[in-house]
Parts: sequence; C-alpha cells; structure tokens
Amino acid sequence: QNNQSGSVWNINKINLNQPFEFNFDINLGCRDVDGADGIVFVLQPISTSIGSVGGGLGYQGVSPSIGIAVDTWQNTNDNDPFYDHLAIHKNGDINHNSSNNLAGPVTASNINIEDCQWHSFHIKWDPVTQILLAEIDGKDKVTTTINLTDSVFGGNPLVYWGFTGSTG
Repeated sequence: QNNQSGSVWNINKINLNQPFEFNFDINLGCRDVDGADGIVFVLQPISTSIGSVGGGLGYQGVSPSIGIAVDTWQNTNDNDPFYDHLAIHKNGDINHNSSNNLAGPVTASNINIEDCQWHSFHIKWDPVTQILLAEIDGKDKVTTTINLTDSVFGGNPLVYWGFTGSTG
C-alpha cells in the first residue's frame, strides 16, 4: 500500500559505552519496479513510536539519531544513486549531499536487493575505536568513525534500537 510507515523497537535501551553486534536476516521483497522504499536500522533515545512515510524510510526527521539505511528506491531529491544502496545517516537527514551523510551510499549487496532473497545484515559498534560498521551478505559495506554518545546523543549513552520502514 502507498504512504505507509512502521517501526519496531526493542523496549530496552542499550548502552553505547558497551560494544554491540547485531545480526539480522532481511528480505526486501520481490517488487523492484514498483516496490519501495526500504528500511533503516536506527539508534535513538526518543521513544518507541516514531516514523515518517515515503522516501523518508520511516526515519526522516528523527533527531537525535543514527540510521543505517538499506534504501531500495531512487529519490533524486535526496541524491540517491540509481541502485539499491546502503548508507549511514545522522539525525534523520537522508540526503546524501548533507554533512549528516556519514558513509555511503554504496551498492547494497547487488544493484537490486529486492530480489526475493534473504540477506544477512550485520551491524557492529566499538566504543573504544568509535567505529560503526554495517555489512550485507558478509561484505563490509559502510563504516564511520564517530563518538556516538557525545557527537550525536548529547552525552546520553542510552538509546533504543530498532527498524523503521515506509512506502511512498
């Protein structure tokens, strides 16, 4: 259906002073031509009921936040490439030409990830090196070095984690 959004959150906050690794299996469906828009893994301290529709991927406007997007639709107003892609964004700003675009866009496993297949999605945070990375199907794809607690969350290390998604 058009103009839908949703999110799913762990109700327990995690502490960004501790390392984490999450492994997920994701399936972006089979509809490349008219399927959209993608999903975002999000860290944010706000609540467990947020989201936006369309090209915002359920994540646009969520601030403060960090989002790792698996974007399956080209939104030219956000400077998206023509291929399905992976990127790390800050503060709900999904424009790739923004200073809040921390890594990417890079191809998400293959040019079309809406391929009816399950894909492994791995996310890792190391608070000592301050490296956040994400990979799909066992390949390092996007990495950024950032002090999440101080640079994004105003000194608060406690955040919710979850996924947002939307259609246009």
